[in-house]
Amino acid sequence: MTESSRGRHVTTVLAALAGLALFAYAVRRAGLDEILENVRRVGWGLVLIFIIGGLRYMLRAECWRLCLPSHARLGYWQALVAFVAGDAVGTVTPLGLLASEPTKIFLTRHQLATRESVASLALENILYSASVVTMVAIGLLTLLATVPLPPSTRTGAFAALAVLGAVTLGGTGVLIGAARRGEASGRGGWMGRAATVIREVQRFSAANQGRLWRAFVLDLAYHALAVLEVFVTLEWLLGTASPTLVQAIVFEALNRVVTVVFKFVPFRVGVDEALTGALAPLLAVDPASGVALAVIRKVRNLFWTGVGLAAIVRHPARRGRRQAPGVGA
Repeated sequence: MTESSRGRHVTTVLAALAGLALFAYAVRRAGLDEILENVRRVGWGLVLIFIIGGLRYMLRAECWRLCLPSHARLGYWQALVAFVAGDAVGTVTPLGLLASEPTKIFLTRHQLATRESVASLALENILYSASVVTMVAIGLLTLLATVPLPPSTRTGAFAALAVLGAVTLGGTGVLIGAARRGEASGRGGWMGRAATVIREVQRFSAANQGRLWRAFVLDLAYHALAVLEVFVTLEWLLGTASPTLVQAIVFEALNRVVTVVFKFVPFRVGVDEALTGALAPLLAVDPASGVALAVIRKVRNLFWTGVGLAAIVRHPARRGRRQAPGVGA
């Protein structure tokens, strides 16, 4: 085992232990009995939550296909299986995209050339990142416009909006700068590879504006389904009270932030529960219901992660069987 591998394993273990400690703290603070009662209310509603989760994967898979050249022969079912499997690997490891995207490339290597799969996934992730920024911005603006916040919290929300904008612009500048430096130097390495991928992305984007807008709209629909999932979950958790669209939007915006920032924590154990429970009182929701909402999301993640890992075990690519390019198209 190399030094870097040992370092990653240590980081994973420490992140998992910290997450478990945070989970225990959140549960203790909100009350275990209250949380279990809230989860019990959902019951068979979990089936609907699993279905909504599946619909979201279907949208992301179609987004990927829209980012492929028209001559590519990646079938919808193949894209969906690869997406669920890749997301499962990214969820159970602290590597996130560094694990999920190579998994998708590996599982579709008999249908797509490596250059096509890398460029299309890069473009899909750029569009998805733009949709995440949009979702988080909507959540912050909704929070500021509809919820009476303490002055310090309101200031923090405005600061978060400013940081979001700065990170978006900065990230775009870094990508463009890396591509230009790699192209100018003519060398290999990560800058050279980044330049090649970005040139492919730019070429495809220039010729397929309509497809990219459709993909971006589908990414927004992906977040809309997540808001729906939160809303219907709160319907069960809040009992006689009725959830509001504002609550669902703000909770989902927080979930997007947690998913992105704490990807290195396996399953975001503890982080999601603690932050959702802390946000709940600002939205007139009991902290126990907030923690229960995060727990329900965790159950949904576990279900689809299991499906993804099972798909990897049974996937023909692992056994070296070559499929015809048009299968499933």
